[in-house]
Amino acid sequence: MRRSLALVFVVVLQTAALIAMIAMKQWTLATGTLIELETVPIDPRSLFRGDYVRLGYAIGQLNEDALDGDNGFARLDTIYVVLREGEVYWQPVSLHKERPTAPPDGVAVRGHVEYAYKHHETKANTLRVRYGIENYFVPEGEGRALEQPKEDETISIQVSVDSYGNAGIKAVLVNGEGRYVEKLW
Repeated sequence: MRRSLALVFVVVLQTAALIAMIAMKQWTLATGTLIELETVPIDPRSLFRGDYVRLGYAIGQLNEDALDGDNGFARLDTIYVVLREGEVYWQPVSLHKERPTAPPDGVAVRGHVEYAYKHHETKANTLRVRYGIENYFVPEGEGRALEQPKEDETISIQVSVDSYGNAGIKAVLVNGEGRYVEKLW
């Protein structure tokens, strides 16, 4: 009897953890501020995961010296990047080691420094930042169209950023129109 009760407890705990993960992502998508980011898509194919688009962002490579806020970031540091809306895409304005209060016209998105290096020639400190939104799964066989868009197509990503800095992909946009839009069901 004790063993079956323990098994039921483990199953309930695992189910609750899965539901919590889904709920947290949906909360970010539903309550976050929508921003549009410039992307550089690459389409790898995974035997186990199917088609997905691996995304690189213009805000993924930052010149630490050209932005306000904190500096001295190292590999694996948590970083908050304050973004403001530009003409088309949101642009970085400052970097922070602690979560800042986002300005009324901006958002603070949380990421992790993948690596930090100093250019020998320019002496610029460059950070490579990952935000947890670098992969997006697409229907089988459709990844190539995003990897190699037609000459008149631009690919961008609509991202939802919640008040804690968590980011989630809301939609993949082709020429500003939603091609793939995240929905709960």
